[in-house]
Amino acid sequence: MQNSLEIITCSYGPDLDRCRRLCESIDRHVSGDIRHALVVPARDYKDFISLANERRSVRVVEEVLPSGYRQLPWSDRWWVDNRGWPVRGWMMQQLAKLSADKVTEAELILFADSDLVFVRDFDIALVYSEDLLRLRREPGSAPSRDHIAWHCRSAELLGLAPGYGGSDYVGQLVTWRRSQLVAMKAHIEQLGGRPWHRLFARSLRCSEYTLYGMYVEHVARERHGHFYEPGELCHCCWFSEDVESLASQQSRIADGSIALLLQSNIGLSAARENAIVKSARAQLALGEGGLAA
Repeated sequence: MQNSLEIITCSYGPDLDRCRRLCESIDRHVSGDIRHALVVPARDYKDFISLANERRSVRVVEEVLPSGYRQLPWSDRWWVDNRGWPVRGWMMQQLAKLSADKVTEAELILFADSDLVFVRDFDIALVYSEDLLRLRREPGSAPSRDHIAWHCRSAELLGLAPGYGGSDYVGQLVTWRRSQLVAMKAHIEQLGGRPWHRLFARSLRCSEYTLYGMYVEHVARERHGHFYEPGELCHCCWFSEDVESLASQQSRIADGSIALLLQSNIGLSAARENAIVKSARAQLALGEGGLAA
């Protein structure tokens, strides 16, 4: 499906209400010809299937991942592979994103997390122009210790010199090419001599977005089909002080932001999250003549 785009959301039971809010915002702000896939654990499928509609499918993560992964019955956050090796939930979500080629045939993939909500209309021209797909790339950003570890592990998987690769690729509404994802996994397997998912899952610290970004920039190079762009398409509230700044109108959603992220682990109640989203929409409506109301 050349040049078609699909949104993919990896979610799970505790984020059901957030995911429902995301879905409502997608149906409101994203053209109906852009499909949306939810990828959830088998145990949560019965709760998420109510979100399916003409444009939205619900997939079971165990059917998307390479065979053998199963969720521990007493935990939302721990899985094991077919050899009994434990895999943390956040790593499983990364594996699910790296398996996006099993979810969709669309060449253009946009990832939208459950704790995100669209607040402006999405125009595909924001991410796709002249046959090139946007890749968030922030060159020269000051890397944290975690980011350096992600770069070092990604370099190891990709056969590159160890160390910081020079750019940051982590963000929200990240876009990938399906063909490059498939090529990257084949490259990792050729170098590592083992299935890509085993090599990645044994990483103590790694980032799927860093891995893909480094592959595009340093391995695929001019053949990658992307254009680079810094900055975010999303107003991100990573910490409670970010939330308070937005709620008190000390900060505002920038003109270039089409979505709002309220990081799920901040600990806000559902009512508080919904109130902040409602307030943000009202601010946008006031500034844009009611377009975002």
